[in-house]
Amino acid sequence: MPEGELKDAIFALAKKLNFPLTKLFTVDGSKRSSHSNAYLYGFFKNKRIVLFDTLIKQMTVPELEAVLGHEIGHWALSHVLQMFVIQQVYFLAMFALFGFSLNDPQLYLSFGFNPNTKPTIIGLMLFLSTIWAPVDKFLSFLVTYNTRRNEFQADQYSVGLNYGPTLKMGLVKMSIENRSNLDPDPLYSLYHYSHPPLLQRLEAIEAGMKKKK
Repeated sequence: MPEGELKDAIFALAKKLNFPLTKLFTVDGSKRSSHSNAYLYGFFKNKRIVLFDTLIKQMTVPELEAVLGHEIGHWALSHVLQMFVIQQVYFLAMFALFGFSLNDPQLYLSFGFNPNTKPTIIGLMLFLSTIWAPVDKFLSFLVTYNTRRNEFQADQYSVGLNYGPTLKMGLVKMSIENRSNLDPDPLYSLYHYSHPPLLQRLEAIEAGMKKKK
C-alpha cells in the first residue's frame, strides 16, 4: 500500500491494539468484479492485512478503520485458532468413523459391490454419501452457528473501540456494493449464511452502542 493517510491510520490502529502488523497490501479486485473485502493472515508476530481496492474506494478512512477493527477483533478473540481446532476435530471425527466403516461388508453389499475386495476409494465415496452425509449436515449447522456468533463478537469488539457508527456505515456500503441480501429468510440464513444478515448486525451494533453508553 502506498504511503498516505490510510496506511498511517491502519498502522496506528494496529499499534494501539498490539496487533503485530508487518506488511499492508492492496488487491486489484476491481479487475475481476466490484466485490469488496478485507482479511488478515500470517503466523505469530508476522501479520499482514490485505484490502481490496474496491473497498478502499467505497469507504472513508474512519469506516475502513472500523472494518479492520472488526477483523482484528477475530484475532484478539482467538477466533482464528478456534476455527482451526474445530476443523481438525471435524476431520478427525470423519476419518475415525470412516475407519470403523471401511471394512464393513454391508456398506459394499448394499450398493452391489463385492465385499471381498473393499476398495478404499469406493468405501470412501459410499461413506461420504450415506453414513457421513446426515452427520455432516448437523455439524455444518453447528459450525455456521459458531461462525455467526464470532461475527457478532467481532462487531462488538469494534464497537468497544468506539467505531460503532462508522462500522454501521461501512457494513451498509459493503453490503450494497456486494449486492448482499439485506434481510433474507431467518431460517434459511441461519443454516446457510456464515455471516449474519446486515439488519441483524446493525441491530446488534446499535444495542452494543447503547450498552456501552
